Amino acid sequence: MKRKLLLITVALIGIAVFAGWWFLLRDDSPPPPDLESAIQIASTAQMATTTTNSATVPSTTLTPTSTTKAPSTIAPTSTTQDLDPNEETDIAGTWSVDTTIGSFGIDESTSSFVGFRIQEVLARGIGEVTAVGRTPLVDGTLNFVEGSLTKAEIIADLTELRTDRSMRDSKVQSALNTSTHPNAVFVLDETITLNNSKIIDSTVPGSLTVNGLTNQIEVELQAQLVGQIITVVGKFEVTLSDYEVEAPSASVVVSVEDTAIVEFQLFFVEATSTDSTSAVATTTTMDPLTIENVEQLNDYIAKAATFDQSGADWLLPDNLEPSAGGAPGFTRYVFRQTSAGVVPTLVEGPIGPQYRCQEESLPCSYLELKELLKSNSPIPEQMGLSPEELAELVSELDLLNEFLIEHADVNNACANGYISDQIQTPNMGSHFYRLDLFNDGFDPGNPEILLYAVADGTVPEGSIGRCNNGVWDGKPMVLVGSAFMSTPDISEGSITDNDVYKHPEGFTGDLDNWHVHLNLCRRNSQGSDTFVPREECETLGGQFHEALGWMMHAWADSEHDNQLGVFSMWNPTIAPFGDTNTVEDRALVRGEDFPENAKQSLVTNFAFEDEIEVEAGQSVYFNNSDSVPHTVSAGTPDKPELQEFDSGVLNPGDNFQIDTSKPGSYPLFCALHPDMTALLIVN
Repeated sequence: MKRKLLLITVALIGIAVFAGWWFLLRDDSPPPPDLESAIQIASTAQMATTTTNSATVPSTTLTPTSTTKAPSTIAPTSTTQDLDPNEETDIAGTWSVDTTIGSFGIDESTSSFVGFRIQEVLARGIGEVTAVGRTPLVDGTLNFVEGSLTKAEIIADLTELRTDRSMRDSKVQSALNTSTHPNAVFVLDETITLNNSKIIDSTVPGSLTVNGLTNQIEVELQAQLVGQIITVVGKFEVTLSDYEVEAPSASVVVSVEDTAIVEFQLFFVEATSTDSTSAVATTTTMDPLTIENVEQLNDYIAKAATFDQSGADWLLPDNLEPSAGGAPGFTRYVFRQTSAGVVPTLVEGPIGPQYRCQEESLPCSYLELKELLKSNSPIPEQMGLSPEELAELVSELDLLNEFLIEHADVNNACANGYISDQIQTPNMGSHFYRLDLFNDGFDPGNPEILLYAVADGTVPEGSIGRCNNGVWDGKPMVLVGSAFMSTPDISEGSITDNDVYKHPEGFTGDLDNWHVHLNLCRRNSQGSDTFVPREECETLGGQFHEALGWMMHAWADSEHDNQLGVFSMWNPTIAPFGDTNTVEDRALVRGEDFPENAKQSLVTNFAFEDEIEVEAGQSVYFNNSDSVPHTVSAGTPDKPELQEFDSGVLNPGDNFQIDTSKPGSYPLFCALHPDMTALLIVN
């Protein structure tokens, strides 16, 4: 009950922040929970005569964990208890939410859930509508003493909040400031006396804490004992501004109420007793090796829970000791070896999972997005776009395309104030900057940077030319794309709540992963960007940038349509030419500790490579380039085999090496995020 009650509050904030979601839910909002329906659900659940807690290590107990909370541990025991579905139990002791009852769905739920509904007025003749959201991730306890409810506490981990469209999850968490205040808490303020029928039907006082702010609330609560299940439904009103949550604006939304209704349906069962007189028989059925695996995994979960995220999108967590690794354009973090040691050189995208639309099978290039919109075909889930968002995104890219057509001649760029960096980056081109646009805000039809490449398809060394009095003086060039840049003031005293470090809002949807270059040396005597310490950069006559600012490429030129995606950092149609795999291989970063002839495998965006294939005797070198800790553990979540190999907890920038000798197939998984699995194939 802990995690959900506040998730609901989070969701209603998310709803306020994302009016488009409400629009999708406008006409078919489900009815609120009622006690009569909940009693019927509980009565049906009484048909189960045995409750069994598995003695194995199920994947549900190894749930994906946030770096800001301690997840549940795994108990290597098996318990059974006989229940009489017609026998009522005295209400005493501690009762906890039973999440195994029923099934969950937004439209119809027979499980425990917490949800919200909020009123809004939409434009375009739609009028007033009700938006509803629900979550089944609920935990919590009730404590009874001598016929009275003396204590109730609900904690919701807002970092676990999920919306109906996962593309919005990171934005909702950002709006709720979950990196600073990950939990929301409800506590009952007064004792409630049960009547003779073991029923509660009253308004009860409580305290609700969200975003670090606590307010008193009144909950309309109904509860009844049904056999051995306490059935609870209720609702209460919250005011968003009381928790310093601002309702957002959007073109389709005329107004949004500052108040929302939180509603819930919860089923409680008596918590397992540890007293020697308990009717519950507890037996250990695991062998010692399995118990050792479980204990080790629980230790990893506890250790990862202490990981302190930076709380801002381009800041790195403290206390990292990284090795070189990652791949710019493909991973969250990139660390490079320099003469001063290993330093961070790139941070990409928001904290948490990102939409990396880089698979050739996905229609993610500019022309493919236009065709997808025209065809009305289903949008792949991996792209995280609604039909309305796709239409808006294509419209924005069309504006950009018109601008690029106007600047196809490099002389037009020079005449309009763009300045070349005089070098050509492989698979990217030469950057032509217009400095006066850097702090004017995002405009899809007016990019801060234009990208040109040498017309003969080569990658020349040294200077390619420059704009001279509004005219290009250099090698013949062709326009290939564009980029956007934001350079916020990061001087001391200018930062309020880390706002300048937040991932920028740009094109519609979440496909545009902006990145920040760190420790970059530009315009040096080597004629190319390098990553060296400040002193070394200045010796080379270069300009050292501790942080260059947020940047994003946008490939909306039809002649250079990018199969890595319209917002990819790299473009295989620009020299040196190659396929998407070749580009990714060239982007890999390795340090002096990288084993000779090893296979490098990146752990990024909460995923392993599906299959990692090597020859017997060849090492596999895993690099955690993600924003959170992971493990590389042998076996599966259901059957861990840590004695085969196990990395322990890998923080961002950590590496792990597996030396292979025996051919075979070896499954592996992340103990902290058990949906992350892979297969290591040794030939």
